[in-house]
Amino acid sequence: MGSVNRMSFSQICMILMLMNGLTSHVIVNPMILDSSGRDAWVSVIMAAVFYVPWSLLLVLFMKRSGNRKLQPWLADRTKPWISWVLMAPICLYLYLIGGLTLLHTSTWTITNYLPATPKLVLVTVLALVCLYMAKTGLRSMAIGAGVLLPLVVILGIFVSVANTAHKNYKLLFPLMEHGWVPPVHGMLYAGGAFIELIVIITMQHRIRSHVKPWHMVVFALLMVWITLGPVIGAITEFGPYEAAKQATSPYEQWRLVKIGDYVEHVDFLSVYQWLAGSTVRVSLSLFLLAEIMPFSSQTMRSRFILALTFSYIVLCMFPYSQQDFYNMMYRMYFPASLILGIAYSLLCVGMSFIPEKRRERTT
Repeated sequence: MGSVNRMSFSQICMILMLMNGLTSHVIVNPMILDSSGRDAWVSVIMAAVFYVPWSLLLVLFMKRSGNRKLQPWLADRTKPWISWVLMAPICLYLYLIGGLTLLHTSTWTITNYLPATPKLVLVTVLALVCLYMAKTGLRSMAIGAGVLLPLVVILGIFVSVANTAHKNYKLLFPLMEHGWVPPVHGMLYAGGAFIELIVIITMQHRIRSHVKPWHMVVFALLMVWITLGPVIGAITEFGPYEAAKQATSPYEQWRLVKIGDYVEHVDFLSVYQWLAGSTVRVSLSLFLLAEIMPFSSQTMRSRFILALTFSYIVLCMFPYSQQDFYNMMYRMYFPASLILGIAYSLLCVGMSFIPEKRRERTT
């Protein structure tokens, strides 16, 4: 692949921060609070102890694979049909990331600020925006992320500082009043959010140079901070019991913001944060799924993205309630994602150590 199609690691990071930030900052937040209560923030830190070394495992794999495209690399070490079998789980994972994000975004939007809008209209508009972004390519996504991300970060810092008067840090203690089980349980969901970093191996061939370990450590720590902030904010502002009952605690934190005596109800700013993350998240899923497929023409690629987008719209029209969605994510999606991500990363790293002669015999 020519250098014109490659990007720096910092550009990839901006895309991933918006993509994974929605999960780590918002979607998984109520699940960590629900499972761990007051110890939710401890769960995030405990998960980070394993997350940072695991991120270095991805760096090792990218180095040993030479930043090659994943499916051809797998085919060189097994057989073409086996490589596609091995790609199936990651393709399913990417599909669910996009579909469930669009579903969650539409449900949240209708519930909170557009209750009279027909769901089909809302979902179609969001899907078409994501379709356009996916068709324009990863570089356009990186440029868009570079524009969207700074304001998302500024707004996140703003809501944290603006709510300082409402925070009571004594509510973070005592630690582990119910033993080790709650924080360990919460690690399951924090880890399920962190594990999304594995999608970087599906775009490693787009990275211009080898990723250095310290680069990945800095990125991993940033994602930990993004996850930890709203968890601590929820506990200190609402208390562990009330926070655990909230469907989207970060959104509720915006409702507390008041500027002086005359400016309040600025929670509409959270809509920008959510839509910035969700559009990048869905469009990246569409793009990577099309990138994985061996299409010989741009026309076939575009039709494939269009078909995926249509399937997302159909998925969103099923009669799910917000509670049904939460239960599915809590009981199945995040635990399964964590298991899949760990197993898949270990498999890829293990295959990278196959001796050269053995590789030649299996191709």
